[in-house]
Amino acid sequence: MAVHEGKSKNEDEPDNPHFHVLAPIRPIAEDGSWGNKQKREYVLDEDGNRIKDAKGKDIFNAVSTTGWNDPELLKEWRRAWTEKVNKKFRECHMAARIDHRSYKEQGIDLIPTIHEGYEVRAMEKKGIKTVIGELNRAIRQFNQMFISLKEFIQWMKTAYEEMKAELDCRQNPTLLESLQDYYDKKTQGRPPFPNFYVEMKRRGKNLSNLQEFAKSINYLQIYKIETMEDLQERIDELNGVVSVSKKEISEKREQLKKLENLEKMVEVIKTNQPLIDEYNHFFFQKKRDKYYQQHKKEINYYRKCERELKQHLDKNGKVPTARWKREKEELRTTIEELKADNQPYQDELAFVKKVQSCADIARCDREMAETDTSGRSEEKREKQVKFPAFHAAQTEVNLEEKSKVEQQTVNQTEQKPEKKNSIRKQLAEKKKECEERDAKQQTVRKKRNYDMSL
Repeated sequence: MAVHEGKSKNEDEPDNPHFHVLAPIRPIAEDGSWGNKQKREYVLDEDGNRIKDAKGKDIFNAVSTTGWNDPELLKEWRRAWTEKVNKKFRECHMAARIDHRSYKEQGIDLIPTIHEGYEVRAMEKKGIKTVIGELNRAIRQFNQMFISLKEFIQWMKTAYEEMKAELDCRQNPTLLESLQDYYDKKTQGRPPFPNFYVEMKRRGKNLSNLQEFAKSINYLQIYKIETMEDLQERIDELNGVVSVSKKEISEKREQLKKLENLEKMVEVIKTNQPLIDEYNHFFFQKKRDKYYQQHKKEINYYRKCERELKQHLDKNGKVPTARWKREKEELRTTIEELKADNQPYQDELAFVKKVQSCADIARCDREMAETDTSGRSEEKREKQVKFPAFHAAQTEVNLEEKSKVEQQTVNQTEQKPEKKNSIRKQLAEKKKECEERDAKQQTVRKKRNYDMSL
């Protein structure tokens, strides 16, 4: 092994520390003598006998005794050396790393330089330009330009992805952003804080917006819900659980209803038994028919109940009223337990649907604000693009105030006929101002649509 520090005489050129290793391909025996660098491996047939050539000599293959001249072993040594050097770099907290692989093996689209050798390096140090030196300089310059261009392309790709993600985020706000918008807008338009709670209490408003928002965020974090699709999946899952429980409760109620109907039939039998006994005592058919026509409804219902009860008699031919009573109590208890078990899922489902509704309202309002190209000012648009409930209430107040003003105007006009002409003149001027304002808004709208098309 020969280690060269590789100190550069020129300050502009970096140092080139390296070492040379010479490995023999002959083995060394235990007594210190050299062994054979190859050994014979004879070619055998299916029976294990040596195969001979045309001259009658055994055919064999020459195999290296050490294998130290194998290219794959050299790659393994280079890989092990790379790992040791990079490990030492990490221990020294150095950012430098080496790689034993070629550019092609690394997947790097760069041109490798040509090995210069001692003579070329010596001539280059003396200032003598060589073909190999010039070629390597051209290769390094090209590689540097290629790396810069590749970095610029990568920067453009990253910028494109970031802009696209930002645009998608604006067009498709996340569930958290939608909820934030909803509760922010829900608190707009409130009176100042000194009279806030009194005013809200007078209106009967709920003061738990902050608690609702915190509860919603906590729920989304617990179940790892990030998108509207995740929220819909959770709703479908809860719907499945609730529907199964409701179906089971419905089945139990049907069973309870059947038992109650059977007990009702038993009561009908007991109540109408004297009437049936009297009917059976009639010997003559005319009297029986006459009595039947008088009590037709009761007799037919009695017979119907009797037919139904025959299917539910016990082994002794009696009605099992005691067993039915026990089954009814068990069914009522089971129904109450099922309702108690299902109530948390129903409450959770109602809460999740409310979260979904709030997010949908906020997203719809955002879409309305983004698609509004009427030319209104931002302040006016922000006042009008509110949640439907708040906007409707504000509109109602404005309409009431407007109607009062119009009524006052009419009363004043009736009281002072001499001012009709001046009022008409004011109305005409107002109409003209409105027409001019509409024309300006139309111009602004056309310009905005043109800019959007561009």
